[in-house]
Amino acid sequence: MQSNKLVVPEVESFIETYKEEIAHEFGVFHSVQEMDAKAKDMTRTILTKSEKRDCHEK
Repeated sequence: MQSNKLVVPEVESFIETYKEEIAHEFGVFHSVQEMDAKAKDMTRTILTKSEKRDCHEK
């Protein structure tokens, strides 16, 4: 019976990189650095809005 194992070990790394590139093109993949940057931006935005709201309530 034939197996579906990869014959060339380096192919696995190539396939993962290829999948990440395709996902990135469709906008569904973000690196850890991109996710961290987005989280920092969102946190900064939330804090700014909260501070503005608190200033207007006083």
